[in-house]
Amino acid sequence: MQEHFTTDAAETISAGMALGDPKHIEGRPFAVVPEGATVHDLEHLRHNPQRKRGTVALRDTDSFIAVVNADKGSSTRLYGNYVKPGFMAVFNDHGDMPGWQDHRAVYECPKSIEWATWTSSNGKQMSQVDFAQFIENNLPDVADPPAADMLEISRSLEAKKKVNFASGIRLANGQNELTYEEEISGTAAKGKLQVPEIFTLGIPVLEGGHRYAVQARLRYRIQDGGRLTIWYELVRPHKILEDAVHAVWTEIQDKTGMQVLNGSV
Repeated sequence: MQEHFTTDAAETISAGMALGDPKHIEGRPFAVVPEGATVHDLEHLRHNPQRKRGTVALRDTDSFIAVVNADKGSSTRLYGNYVKPGFMAVFNDHGDMPGWQDHRAVYECPKSIEWATWTSSNGKQMSQVDFAQFIENNLPDVADPPAADMLEISRSLEAKKKVNFASGIRLANGQNELTYEEEISGTAAKGKLQVPEIFTLGIPVLEGGHRYAVQARLRYRIQDGGRLTIWYELVRPHKILEDAVHAVWTEIQDKTGMQVLNGSV
């Protein structure tokens, strides 16, 4: 009886190999592949793939919208993320029928060079010389006070690198006044240097995006020996980034006519 079953199985396998056609159980295709047989995918021999697949990465909002409008269909879904800013279109997502979810377009909201520069040094304590050089290198990003005033402040800080700072007070006009002592011709002389408590940047958040007014608070600390340490703290930069992403979110919805879902695949 066992031998008869084995012979039937062998005949079934041989017949299946001869036919070469997949079978179906409740609509799901299957094929019997005996040990030693190899299955080859011959799609690469066609002039075109059987279906669209793959992921295209875009660098700006307009390009992402253009690709979505060109390839969107009834099974397309759009996803967005505020925490890790970015957007994804899945053109063959699950809809009325299950989808492969492997035909996609992504836009990862790359940050502008200006935003990366100022956020990477946010809260970083510097010597007055390093701070002065940083301001001079990025002077075009400063919207208020005027660039000429900020340049004068940075050069004053650099020029006073050998003085001993004694104290600092906040004035009614919003400036910080730093008092210092320096030796001139063997005589100790006192002086004062005013720096703004708050200055404002005008920089794009996203690559190729609109400029935003970003406030920065100037901080300083007078160390033992009169050495000055100075830095800045951006005012709620996460909310500015969130607003920039929200603007892109709204633009994508308006120009594609599709809802962007808060999530990911």
